[in-house]
Order: sequence, then C-alpha cells, then structure tokens
Amino acid sequence: MNEVALLARRAVREVFRMPEATIPTLFIPLFFLAVNIGQVSKTFPSTTPFLHGQGYVGFQLPVSLIFATATATTGLAIVTEIDVGYFDKLLVAPIRRSSIIFGRLAADFVRCVGATTLVLLVGLAFGARIQAGLPGAVLIVLMAAMFGTAYAGFAVLVALHTRNVQTTSASFIVFFPLLFLTPNFVPFDRLTPLLRALAHANPVSYVIEGLRSLVLEGWVLDKIALCLLVIVATGLVLTALSVRAIENYDR
Repeated sequence: MNEVALLARRAVREVFRMPEATIPTLFIPLFFLAVNIGQVSKTFPSTTPFLHGQGYVGFQLPVSLIFATATATTGLAIVTEIDVGYFDKLLVAPIRRSSIIFGRLAADFVRCVGATTLVLLVGLAFGARIQAGLPGAVLIVLMAAMFGTAYAGFAVLVALHTRNVQTTSASFIVFFPLLFLTPNFVPFDRLTPLLRALAHANPVSYVIEGLRSLVLEGWVLDKIALCLLVIVATGLVLTALSVRAIENYDR
C-alpha cells in the first residue's frame, strides 16, 4: 500500500503541475452541455413527463459528467513515461508492477472527482436540482469518478500494448459510440426499436440512468444499484487486464 500511495501522490502532483492535460477534457462535456440545453430546452419543457418537473439540463447533466471522466489521460501518462524511459526505471524498482497501475488509477480517481465536481457545479448554475439532496450530489460525484477510474483501464491497456502516444490518444474515440448509443438525449421508450435494443445492451446506459435518477427522481435504489454493479464490473475486468498486461510487459 505504501508503494501505491507514493506512486499515486506523484501522479496527483503531475495533474496539478500540468493542468493543460486536464482542462481540454473538461471543455468538450461543458460545451455539449451548454449547446444541448440551448437547442433542446424548448422542445422538452419542464412539463415533459421524463423531466420530472425540471429543465432539460437535469436530464443532460449525467451525460456530461460521464463525458468528463472517460478520458485517455492515464494511458497517455503511462505511454509518455514509456517514451522518455522513466517507465523502465519503475519496472526495475523494488516494487510490485501492479502498484504502478493502482497508483495511476488512484490519481485518476482524484482527477475525476475534481472534474465531476466542476461539471456538477456548472449544471447547478444552469438550473439543475439534485432531487436526492446533498448526499445524492456526493454520491453522483463519487460514482461518476469511479466510472472514469474504471474506464481508465482501457487506455492503460492500449498504452501498454501499443506503446504509442497517437494510438493511446485515439483510444478515446471508442467511447463515442458507447456514449451515444445510450438514452443520452431521450429516455429508452422514445428511442427507435433498434437504438433501444443497442442502448439496453450498452452498460454505459445504466451508469447514466443511475446518475440521472439521483438528479431527477431521488433515491431510486434499483437504478443506483445497477449503476454501481456496472461500474464495479467494468473496473474489475479492465483493471485485471491492465495488471496482467504490465506483469507480462517486456522491456
């Protein structure tokens, strides 16, 4: 645990020292939030049943929260260390290789907490209300940050297997179909049959639905539980694959 803590502290310092690596990842979700609200608010007024008396910002806010956390930042940090040769020094250090992964993921969780807090505050400024109250707002931040940390394992896998900055950076593109094949603009029942089937098969849909329930409905336990289940399952699978990749990594 000391190894993980030390590596995580080092990685967190990198986040604060190089804000230019984080700020661009916040621009896109905030931009989409503002544009979508401006375009769709009049189409779906607060009297629309699925908005539960709120403006459209409350429906769209969870999408922006997920968008802000699912990045390739951790993978890019690892592949940069591979390029400059520092990663080789970590591999020969008297530490477990898995500590390198867990240290990076711990730092990514801290970054995701900061990012989701900022996006949530912007959403509140736009008029969103958290029906689950302050505890619900805290849970929203934590679950969104957990999802971002879990998904970071995918970029780590790409970084370790390709050792290429461009490929690792492009891995973020994979998230776009996962995000847009969800009930991100309208609920499940307003999607076409094909899109509805794809959205139901997409695990990201249940993360969005869990976060959205806390914003619009309050404590809907089945949606929250399913959201947490998807996050934990994603984290376990991708982290296990990342640890396996670094254990088999050949300098």
